[in-house]
Amino acid sequence: MTIAVAVNAPAPTQAPVLDGLPLTVGLAGREVLLVGAGPVSARRAATFLEAGALVRVVAPRVDPAMADLAERAGGDLVVVARPFTPADLDSPWMVHVATGDPRVDAEVAALCEQRRIWCVTAGDSALGSARVPARTAVATPAGTVRIAVDSGDPRRSVRVGRHVARSLATAPAGLRARRRPATGWVALVGGSGDGDLLTVRARRLIHTADVLVVDGAADAALVAELDDDVEVLEAAADLPAARVAEMVATRYAAGHGVVRIAASATLADRARELEAGGVEFEVVPGVV
Repeated sequence: MTIAVAVNAPAPTQAPVLDGLPLTVGLAGREVLLVGAGPVSARRAATFLEAGALVRVVAPRVDPAMADLAERAGGDLVVVARPFTPADLDSPWMVHVATGDPRVDAEVAALCEQRRIWCVTAGDSALGSARVPARTAVATPAGTVRIAVDSGDPRRSVRVGRHVARSLATAPAGLRARRRPATGWVALVGGSGDGDLLTVRARRLIHTADVLVVDGAADAALVAELDDDVEVLEAAADLPAARVAEMVATRYAAGHGVVRIAASATLADRARELEAGGVEFEVVPGVV
């Protein structure tokens, strides 16, 4: 899952935000050309390699960071130590330019435009047809949520992305995945279900879950934060513990994410019941 954030009110001294559509591009197995081999290009080359791209670098001088990355990447990163030529554009799907020479950057960007190749120009983003956003991520049991931010100012974009990630960690509404895997997950959370006494980890799990199981009545404020289709099960005092464990196991086997909230003093007992039912789970201690 990816959240794309465009901040559309840059300060007058910042590069304008590109008008266009935020887009996730599949680069696995596709060639990306980097013109320039300085520190900026080395960082961006690492990003493209993470996306599975085949990276080719053309530059008369190669920064040690790029040379080290090429040695570690093997055949997925090829560095050619010479100036750029138009023939370098015969095969890439995307081009990244960071030569430090505005004339060369502008020339490459213009040629990419003629050949309909997406081009990122690090020195002057207005020259290019694409821009790589600042990226961060929030891990959840249902998968990683990736956050991409473009504000026209790289440092500002990084700050905004970190703020969004922190906000999702503390108020993680909307993190549930609608497509379920073959097997679900279970978290055993210690506490009473009082939303004010839950840890950040517990809140994130609850807002990712499909099923919430609580001992006694659930905190109304906590339930109000959940999606309407989240199943809330109250394990009443007269309901056998084995029956509760069976309900959890059934939903786990169906691919649901389940959070079982239980009093901290009973966590060991609840854990043994889940183990007896063949359920894999993690334990999140409550606030002491």
